[in-house]
Amino acid sequence: MQKISRLIHSLSEQNSLTAKWIILGSFVVIIALMFPQGLSVESDYPVGMIWAENDLYAPFAFPIYKDDREYQRERELASNKVYKVFEENQSVVEENLDSLQRFFKVLERIIDRRKEDESEVKAVLENFPIQFRDSEWRTLWILRNAERRKLGTPPTYSLEKLRRDVLLVVNGLYLQGIVDVRKSQFRDDELIAKRKRTNEQIVPLNKYLDKYELGKSVQQTFISGYKRENDTVSLAMKIALTFLSPNLIYQKEQTEREIQFAEDLVPRTVGAISESERIIAKRERITPEIKLKLDSMRKAKEERGAGINVYVTFLGKSLRIFAIMWMIAMYIFLFRKKIYNDNAKLLLISLLFLFTAFIAFLTVQISGDLPLRYLIVIPAVSMILTIIFDSRVAFYSTVVLSLLVAGIRGNDYSIALSSLVAGAFAIYTVRDIKKRTQIFRSIIFVFIGYAITIIALGLERYESMEILGNQLLVASFNAILSPMITYGLLIFMEKIFKISTELTLVDLSDLNNPLLKDLLHKAPGSFHHSVSVSTLAESAADAIGANGTLARVGGLYHDIGKMMNPELFVENQLGTENKHRTMSPRKSARIIAAHIEDGIALAKDHNLPSNVMDFIVMHHGTNHIGFFYEKAVRQKKNKGDVNENDFRYPGPKPTTKETAIVMLSDGVEASTRAIIEPTIDKIEANVDALIKQRLLEGELDECTLNLRDLNRIKESFVKILVGIHHSRLQYPEKETIAPANGYDGNETERSKRITDPADGTEKRLQRTIDNIDLK
Repeated sequence: MQKISRLIHSLSEQNSLTAKWIILGSFVVIIALMFPQGLSVESDYPVGMIWAENDLYAPFAFPIYKDDREYQRERELASNKVYKVFEENQSVVEENLDSLQRFFKVLERIIDRRKEDESEVKAVLENFPIQFRDSEWRTLWILRNAERRKLGTPPTYSLEKLRRDVLLVVNGLYLQGIVDVRKSQFRDDELIAKRKRTNEQIVPLNKYLDKYELGKSVQQTFISGYKRENDTVSLAMKIALTFLSPNLIYQKEQTEREIQFAEDLVPRTVGAISESERIIAKRERITPEIKLKLDSMRKAKEERGAGINVYVTFLGKSLRIFAIMWMIAMYIFLFRKKIYNDNAKLLLISLLFLFTAFIAFLTVQISGDLPLRYLIVIPAVSMILTIIFDSRVAFYSTVVLSLLVAGIRGNDYSIALSSLVAGAFAIYTVRDIKKRTQIFRSIIFVFIGYAITIIALGLERYESMEILGNQLLVASFNAILSPMITYGLLIFMEKIFKISTELTLVDLSDLNNPLLKDLLHKAPGSFHHSVSVSTLAESAADAIGANGTLARVGGLYHDIGKMMNPELFVENQLGTENKHRTMSPRKSARIIAAHIEDGIALAKDHNLPSNVMDFIVMHHGTNHIGFFYEKAVRQKKNKGDVNENDFRYPGPKPTTKETAIVMLSDGVEASTRAIIEPTIDKIEANVDALIKQRLLEGELDECTLNLRDLNRIKESFVKILVGIHHSRLQYPEKETIAPANGYDGNETERSKRITDPADGTEKRLQRTIDNIDLK
């Protein structure tokens, strides 16, 4: 799964036009293969429905085909009337009886000559497939000598009697007949055709033995003839079974040919319709006979279409699909550039479409009385696309997918309408989803969507209550199935495509997340700072119509890298010695900036989505690490001796509204905490100054925030910050504000710098930003 995920991620990074055309072309070809062969077919009209259209006349002459199930039943009846063919093999009988006679003659000579050499005995019996144990030889010797009356054994149990009995049993079983297959694989009352050359007899199969019943039959025969002589019974059975073989051989291939011939004789049609003959009148009820005519006309159209050049029809289908897909393609190209520029997301949409199209294709292939077309789970795809992207993408996709499904089902636009309405209801239920269980709220709405269209179309077509009931029953199952599919596929797609849906963000915003709990335990000051930033960011994002949940999650995770060296950041020092006092400014700046790289490493280890990792790398943009830069300048006593790039964050600058808001939230939260004796005026001035500073420094150039947005963000920040610091507010005097500069060093030094800017450069910047009015 990880390999697939990496492959999809690489596809996402390649904004290749060729890849887009490959995805679209493959999609068109696969869907075209699912379209019905030949000409387009009409919708299905069930028995009992009232024909609401005009009188229907035959456009050409065609035969009336039998119902498929009835036709198959007749073929099955015809095949059951064919007798299984068994060929009598008399040569096997003659050969085995002759061998049995010769066997006893050889056996008598061996016993009479008293051959004791085992090798000589084997040489004599090598032509017979039988071996005797010592005890059996002893029994044979006794039986043979009983004939010479050298022993007191009654002559009834002699070798000659054994020979006659074995020969009699073997010959009798051959006369009865032995088949070479298990009788259990046939019916108990099976009749067979027993053939011998040109003669044929129809006889019941159960009068014969199969080779698996021989042992029991032979044993019972000899037990009745040799009472209390177990050794003799065992010997007789062994000899008899050696010379018994099936003499009735099942002719499977011949039987199958005769069955096929009988099935082919069953007529496929029950009549014919002439050209221009009326098939059904307006408002006439569809009977089984009329249903056969309608189905036959549809089949005849398909067969007539099969004569058209297959490449021409395939081209027509492909162009039709391409035209339908062009609607969603143009919408994505014009209004959803992020999706258009991400080939992985285009692949995701295509796979969802193919999944639904394949289900539609299966409903065509599976025949039955139930209206399986209402099992096509378009509402599930509608919900998935709403959750992953937005409701507009989902609605456009639902429209396109409904048209494709209608085409696959032979221009069945009634299912297109039903799917479109049910899909729209499904979109409505999850457009503002906040938790996964909310998906199951769609069950009732999806069913309502189907019910409205099913009842409306049913009334229009005069469908019976039974038909409407079946349709509503299947639709209700779809309503239950769709949210279950949505729930399962969402989890799968979030992992494979590394997509952060609104549900993913809600999960990540849980403060019990292991990564956030680590931050709390290792860097408690940074954790509380992140919580405050997330609150500010969410409120500001909501104020300008951005994604508040994404901004909140970005605020929570933006500083996770600080847990790698928590003691080097002022909010975690808690009165301990500031280690930066003994470090060079350049080293301190490098350590401070490293929390971004550390954060990315932690984010990758914990599989955070890419849009959440953006907050980690962008929340400082390319800002100065101002305190240590100025400290280095003071030490060198000349700005030219200090490389300014050594004291900048690596960037990039924020590219979205949400990442820009977190940058601003991070700055105002830290700078507000540094204000001594904060008041409402001080807080407002501080927020105003920081936003102006970021604006003038160009840190907001890559995002789409405008001045109206910035003003609303400022108002949101002030409202939240005043609430946080209300216990320390004093009125009404106005103090000098604190222009935040991204410093993460010593709090005392920072407070000093806030009230007394270090040099003329900062004073000039302060005067410049004071002249900007965000309102």
